[in-house]
Amino acid sequence: MLIVANHVSTYDGPLVEYALPGPIRRRMATAMSGEMLDDFRHFRNPASRGFYLPGPLFYLLITEFFNVFPLPRLRNFQTSFAHAGAAMDRGFNVLVFPEGTRSAEGTLARFRGGIGLLARQSGALVLPVALRGLGELKAKRKRWFLSGKIEVRIGQPIRFAPEETEAAIAQRLHDEVNRLLTQ
Repeated sequence: MLIVANHVSTYDGPLVEYALPGPIRRRMATAMSGEMLDDFRHFRNPASRGFYLPGPLFYLLITEFFNVFPLPRLRNFQTSFAHAGAAMDRGFNVLVFPEGTRSAEGTLARFRGGIGLLARQSGALVLPVALRGLGELKAKRKRWFLSGKIEVRIGQPIRFAPEETEAAIAQRLHDEVNRLLTQ
């Protein structure tokens, strides 16, 4: 199954996984910024691009414990799509954040067209998920230790027809995640 969610914080992946039933979360591969993973692997700090000694250790820990794979924002994403497809062929569920970046204020951004391409090419069921409450905490600049309400809303799986366009699929998924956010 392909799982799509809005992206607000660095904790989104673990929060989505925790909210899903055990059989789904135990067989999960998560797409992560290819540029960030590459920075870690090459001793660079993703924020400043300066030298970062623990980078390769972070790369190893993130890829091992969270089963992440790189999904570049700008180029070479077809290799990542092939990896996602192979993971689904092996029985893994793939988590993708189709906005392509974390939202500064927690508002839902436009989904990139690549999610439509991935959904159409894979033919997999697509599960929309919405994270609510993180945007409010982030906008108020509250620390994570202060109280707030976070919800993970899970929609109904959707299967797309092969003749649907990538743009139509991306828009429908965006609308479904937005519906989960606002209901």
